[in-house]
Amino acid sequence: MVCVITAKSLFYRFSIFLSNNMEAYQSIGFTKKTYGVKGELKLNIEDRYLEDFAQADVLFLDIAGRKIPYFLEYINFENPFTLKFEDFDSKESAIELTGKEIFMRTTDLLAEEERVFEVVGNLVFEQYINFEIVDKTLGEIGIIEEIIEYPQQEMAALRFQEKEVLIPMNEQLITKIDTENKVIEMDLPEGLLSLE
Repeated sequence: MVCVITAKSLFYRFSIFLSNNMEAYQSIGFTKKTYGVKGELKLNIEDRYLEDFAQADVLFLDIAGRKIPYFLEYINFENPFTLKFEDFDSKESAIELTGKEIFMRTTDLLAEEERVFEVVGNLVFEQYINFEIVDKTLGEIGIIEEIIEYPQQEMAALRFQEKEVLIPMNEQLITKIDTENKVIEMDLPEGLLSLE
C-alpha cells in the first residue's frame, strides 16, 4: 500500500535530507511490530529518554543510513506502548517502519535541570531504595530493598507475600512518585506478581 506524504512532511524531510550530516543525533530506542490496523507501531524507548520522547513532535528513523524525520500524530502510553506517525494510516503502510532505530536530535533533548527523573550514579531508580511500591489494583506490594540493573531496564527487588519478587522500574508503569511519604504508585500488568 502506498503512503501519501503531506506537503509539510515532504518539505521537512527534504530540508533535513540536505542538512543531515550537520545534525547530531541520539539513539533513544527502536520500533517493533505494527499494532492494530490504523498504522500504530509498538516500540521500545530507553527509560532515560522517555521524558524527551514524551515531548517530541518529530522523531528520526534510520532509513538506509540516513536519519529521516517522521512527525508524531500521537503516543499511547498504555499497554502496549505504541505511537502513530502522521501520513501512516494503515498497518500496510507502517510495516516499512518496523524494526528501525529511533533517534532524536541532541538539540531537542531536555536539559538536565528540566528532567523529573533524576539520574543518580549509573542507576536512575537507585535513589528510591526504601520506598514502598503501591499497585493501583493490589494495593501495598512492599518496600524496595535493592535496585538491580538488567540489560533493558532496572528492577526493584522486594518481598511480596513472603517471597522475593522483581518489579520492572519502567516509567511507563509508574503513575506517581511521592518523595515526601516515600511511596511509588504503579499500575502493574496483571499477573506480574503471580507466585505460582
